[in-house]
Amino acid sequence: MKKILIYTATILILLMNTGCNKVEHLAITYPTLGSYGENILAIPDSTILNNINGYSLCADLGKNAELKIMITQLSGAGVWFYADNNGWTINDHSGGSQQFQSNDQGKIDLDIVFENGPGSSRIDYYENGSTITHSKTLFW
Repeated sequence: MKKILIYTATILILLMNTGCNKVEHLAITYPTLGSYGENILAIPDSTILNNINGYSLCADLGKNAELKIMITQLSGAGVWFYADNNGWTINDHSGGSQQFQSNDQGKIDLDIVFENGPGSSRIDYYENGSTITHSKTLFW
């Protein structure tokens, strides 16, 4: 009987640890600052972007986490430009939208600038799947 209790307790502890690790492996956080400045993924909805030096598109991904960001032009002639992508695969700008897909874990960062305003765009977050988990609008 004592061996059965020890065996059961061991299995329960292993199951609890496995569940916690899975959540940590899929975790995604958005630091306030990235290597290129304020992180547009962390700023509040409806923020007006006025830093002419640019911003970061930055996330910290757990071991098995995946992130896709879709930026869609909503209004105006303003556009965005990017450089120095670290951890992102970037699709071509098409139909007023552009997709940024993580291709690494840990801190991923991209230098992004919004110019030729005024303009506005919607940012859609796809965290660990194909469903939008968060959206916001930015203006410049």
